[in-house]
Amino acid sequence: MTAITDEQNGEPLTENEGNREMTDVTADEGVARQWRPTPRLLWVVAAVLFLAAVVVAATLGRGTWEARAQAENEAEALAAGRQLAVNFVTMHADSFDADAARVLAGATGSFKKEYESTLSQLKPVVTANKTVSTVERAEASLVSADADSARVIVGVVAPTTNTATTTPQKKTYRLRLDLTKVGAEWKVGNLEFVS
Repeated sequence: MTAITDEQNGEPLTENEGNREMTDVTADEGVARQWRPTPRLLWVVAAVLFLAAVVVAATLGRGTWEARAQAENEAEALAAGRQLAVNFVTMHADSFDADAARVLAGATGSFKKEYESTLSQLKPVVTANKTVSTVERAEASLVSADADSARVIVGVVAPTTNTATTTPQKKTYRLRLDLTKVGAEWKVGNLEFVS
């Protein structure tokens, strides 16, 4: 092993002095120095990571929220379409005005105008024949929906009696309803019987 000497006077250094001298030399040259991040740099990295996590969470959260909102909107449209079809088919001679008012409350646009215009002709027929139509079963299916419009198909089984048939006759209807969202409420804008 080679002895380390002092450069100024050429005398050998003790072990501790030699190590100190080597450490100082290498520290001056930057070879033995270990990199340590400053507290400020650590805070900056932490802040960047936090912001990245917030952005990812917000993006994923928004997608989940939109999917949930769409599912709720579709469920509301389907339930409203089913109920509006039930209201349309339900008819009692004794409560014709109240039954018609329920249909009109759930109507809008061209369907509302058409239904209002037929009431003056429909009421005398229903009351004279003592017609009673109730809904035994109604099944609905959503065809399409977006934020403010939907199309629903509803199948209805409606036992019906009148002066000619006192035994209930089960009538089956299949209705297609085009719904529009008016405020927070779904209303039928078009109703058609389909086969």
